[in-house]
Amino acid sequence: MGQAPKISVVIPTMEEEAAFDVIKEVRKELGDVEIIVVDKSSDSYFERLKKEGVVAVKQEGKGVERAVAQGMRLAKGEIIASIDGDGTHDVKGLVLAVEKIKEGTYDMVLGNRLNKSEKGAMSAYIRLGNKILSKLFSSLYGVKVHDILTGLFAVRREAFEKVKDIEPYRAGVATTYAIELIRRGYKIGEIDIRYFKRKYGTSRISRHKTGYALSVAANIIRQVRDYSPLLIFGTFGLVLFIVGLAIGLAVFINFLRTGMFTEVGRALIAFMLAVLGILSIFVGIILDLLLEIDRELREMKKQ
Repeated sequence: MGQAPKISVVIPTMEEEAAFDVIKEVRKELGDVEIIVVDKSSDSYFERLKKEGVVAVKQEGKGVERAVAQGMRLAKGEIIASIDGDGTHDVKGLVLAVEKIKEGTYDMVLGNRLNKSEKGAMSAYIRLGNKILSKLFSSLYGVKVHDILTGLFAVRREAFEKVKDIEPYRAGVATTYAIELIRRGYKIGEIDIRYFKRKYGTSRISRHKTGYALSVAANIIRQVRDYSPLLIFGTFGLVLFIVGLAIGLAVFINFLRTGMFTEVGRALIAFMLAVLGILSIFVGIILDLLLEIDRELREMKKQ
């Protein structure tokens, strides 16, 4: 039998008392794994972390997504996983995610909290926003995801190596890496995990939940624009063309009914919309081709 793949688990924290429980649970469920805690807390808290026998590092920059990315770049495991340090995610979910990676079913696995969330663990506002953002993600990238804001995920080393130098946006590491891996042809999957209420303190994200949700949506759309412009320009162009065609058809029907061409203004609008629609589609096609050439040149330089 071959040796089991080494696993690394990254835990971001900022004065999270629950992080010590999470560390114990990770060791209980996954055994002898590399645990990297990226911390942005007081010196006394950091000293407590080091006594836990983990790889404790001070966070560089701001934001939990940068903390996770920093830890993942330090990881030595063949499978790299991440879980929030607030104790809300069931560590058993990490076991399931890792198993899916080991089986070869997926290259990245996200933990879906929505189906097994403890009552009161997630506010109605956050749940609704998450569903909207996840539907937006699924429709734009063709991969069905229900919880794009999850803090629990695992990724295969080979896949992570392709995206490790990408700086995650405010949308979070899971979202950013999932988008990047999908466009590179890797398989993204999802598993249901249990989600609990916080035992200590309150979520810092909830203080700025509207801005956070908007930043996630903006990042999802921006990634499509940057990497699949045909989807954005093509969809916009198709809508313009259909509207122009509908207006033009109404003008034509009116002409057949009355025998008089009186709607010159509407006819011009219909013509302009149809032309703009066609131009938008062509712009999307050209940008797509240019980006594909650019990606191929970058890959050639790496070889």
